[in-house]
Amino acid sequence: MHRSITGTYRKHYALVHDGADELMPLTGAQRRFHHARSSDPHDRAQILPVFLEFPPGLLSVPRLEQAVRSVLRQHPALRGAPDVVGGVPVLRIDPLPEGPVVREIPAPDSDRALWDALDNWPVRPAPFRVLLARDEHRDLLAIGFDHLVCDGESTGLVLDELMSGYHGPAGEPGSSAASGLELYREAVEQQLETEHEASGPEALEHWRSRVRDAGPGLWGKDPHGPGPCASAWQRVALPGTGRDRPFPTLLAACHTALSRIPGTAPVAYTWGGRDREGVVGCFINTVLANPGDEGVQESWYEDLEFADTPFDEVVRAARAAKASWTGHLDLVLTLIDRTRRPAPVLDGVPGRFTYPAGNRTHEPVIVTAVQDREELALRIDHDSTIVPAAAADVVGDALRETFAGSTAQAS
Repeated sequence: MHRSITGTYRKHYALVHDGADELMPLTGAQRRFHHARSSDPHDRAQILPVFLEFPPGLLSVPRLEQAVRSVLRQHPALRGAPDVVGGVPVLRIDPLPEGPVVREIPAPDSDRALWDALDNWPVRPAPFRVLLARDEHRDLLAIGFDHLVCDGESTGLVLDELMSGYHGPAGEPGSSAASGLELYREAVEQQLETEHEASGPEALEHWRSRVRDAGPGLWGKDPHGPGPCASAWQRVALPGTGRDRPFPTLLAACHTALSRIPGTAPVAYTWGGRDREGVVGCFINTVLANPGDEGVQESWYEDLEFADTPFDEVVRAARAAKASWTGHLDLVLTLIDRTRRPAPVLDGVPGRFTYPAGNRTHEPVIVTAVQDREELALRIDHDSTIVPAAAADVVGDALRETFAGSTAQAS
């Protein structure tokens, strides 16, 4: 039996758990987010946001409150807060909040007001944040998730249940909360077992070969709190052959960009977050793409066999190989597929997904690709305190070149 970081963590967790129902172990992704959060001098959560626009005056705060409470009762991770017990990081599940869980913000500048509210929300208890900003032009619903407790796949499930709760009666207390706690624990244990099995000698040798010649990284080397974000958008039309699988092409574009900036770390991307029988949680993984002499699109398929290897194991493999890369990230790529999830409809009125400016970025450069039918919306966010604007332009140019055969619009 091989020894893994995940296996060691599980042993330590067992020593402090002591049968406490409210203490849950952390997945590999959760441990990474916990470590990143501990380096933020303000102890701020990394917020995974969803913004929806509706006509002004449409949304009912009492009905939203009912829906949010139903979701919180069903999904214990959304009541979870990171904690350390006996030196071991855990997720502590809090009871259902007693006070209001939906905050209404009447503000003329609803974009800025919402981001300020999301950024400055108290650390505890606040893994799941629902805000409604109103002005004369729209109702803007902001749903913020602490990324440590929720991944992108889970946000879709939460949206579905929120809309169902908004239109229906309040859910049953008691039994649903107990079963939700049991299902969540089983899902996390299953994830930890998957991560342990994906940390064997063959996987570690694969990742050692990937990181052996990886650059050390330029911008993510020193601990720092999330900085102000500068953003740029591109929209590209996808040709018929590229609509089903744009991700490898995006990955190659990001790799091309970083190859033009000497010393940068490999591209990282989020992967996984598969639906675990309706359980909300953080089941993603951070995966590196450093193809060496191979092309990114070819090596990516080979990497998928080892995509469940936790990020901390890949870092350990890099150190074993005496690689110059030691775990810092310069660019993270995320693909959001909206082709399978239309915007929610409330009282017969469809909402519209939007993404207001004003967020903080938790990585030096983040490329977010949103696929909607036959189009990709590409957003490049960079921390303007550590990443030169010229470097962000290199990323934008590489993306533009990659999709040069498509109709592109930059903003």
